[in-house]
Amino acid sequence: MSTPTTQTLRQRAVETARTVLAEKPVYLDTETTGLGAEAEILEISIIDDDGSVLFESLVKPAGSIPAEVTRIHGIKETDVQTARSWPAIWPEVRSILFGRLIVIYNAEFDLRMMAQSHARYRLPWKERLKTFDLLKLYAEYRGEWDPRRQSYRYHSLDVAGKQCGIVLPNAHRATADTLLTRALLHYIAGVPY
Repeated sequence: MSTPTTQTLRQRAVETARTVLAEKPVYLDTETTGLGAEAEILEISIIDDDGSVLFESLVKPAGSIPAEVTRIHGIKETDVQTARSWPAIWPEVRSILFGRLIVIYNAEFDLRMMAQSHARYRLPWKERLKTFDLLKLYAEYRGEWDPRRQSYRYHSLDVAGKQCGIVLPNAHRATADTLLTRALLHYIAGVPY
């Protein structure tokens, strides 16, 4: 069995990106209290395919915000002091997401954070959201083989944006990252962003 060429992979990624765009997806990103099993959502943003913000909110976590995490996204305890909790914002978030294709860069992480945020409040996570992971598509589009992992190399969102010449300010904040995710999908599809 032969492996596809980089050009074939890239063309397949372009076609996939165009198919995703035809569904008029929404884009989601979160900022969190960390990466581990106890981490939860601190900020969430959802935009539409035109780049309009559908939902944007800081979220008051049940736990604390580690200083090392604040250094990454800049969100401090004082920023979320008067924010609504995850259970308070979830109904509105769910109503925007339900039944729509959601493009997420590293969907596995953000979906896990949503489930963990539910768990912090002893809420069951039964959601079956329709998601598309742009991290995986970009890895295929870029076509850099990682022999250690035996798959295409993953790139962080900000690195992917830089590799494609997409410059957006305020990286590591949810709305800026949704805008970058949107721009990256449009870039792969070969359409203006």
